[in-house]
Amino acid sequence: MGKAKTVKGFWYRQRRFPQFSLPADAINSAAAQLPVIIVAHRYGAEVAGLLAMTLRILGAPLGLLGKSVLDVFKRHAASRYREYGECRDIYIRTFKVLSLGSLIFVAVMLFLSEPIFVIFFGEKWRFSGTIATWMLPYFALAFIASPLSYMVYIAGKQNLDLLWQVALLAMTVTALSVFQDYAVALKVYSVGYAALYVVYVAMSYHFSLGDKR
Repeated sequence: MGKAKTVKGFWYRQRRFPQFSLPADAINSAAAQLPVIIVAHRYGAEVAGLLAMTLRILGAPLGLLGKSVLDVFKRHAASRYREYGECRDIYIRTFKVLSLGSLIFVAVMLFLSEPIFVIFFGEKWRFSGTIATWMLPYFALAFIASPLSYMVYIAGKQNLDLLWQVALLAMTVTALSVFQDYAVALKVYSVGYAALYVVYVAMSYHFSLGDKR
């Protein structure tokens, strides 16, 4: 009987995972794949290939660095939150480190993105460097927000994460489907993604306050 209660209690505490996290992850995966698919359909394979190259080349190192920060943040923030009901100080310190890294990345890519792509991949990929500058708002905010987004799991707010993912999917489809000019579409997509990340950072900071709210 006691074991049954323990199992029941565990599944009750973890009920938000199948309810919210699984569909949120599925929507996030769809939103990640759609840009190249929509761009290929609307603006042609060449633009889609250049976009895919940009996302892959810049996303991989930023994702790796972000994961390193996430691993540290997850461990310390979760421990602090369990013990004290909040982790604001850890959140702020992590936010400052990520913001500094993001600022350095933007400063470098703003002026050197095209030369970097030409040097490493050849002249034919120069325009990927141009697309990289259009995508800087997205990459800059993604680097900051992604590690800090783990606060939704620490605070048990997966329902809000699901709503955010739905908004992301809607923004992605709208931004890349409405405009006739691919340059405008990609810029709007980048800024829209960055704006949603600002919302996510604000939410995650609010969650970090815990009992201090």
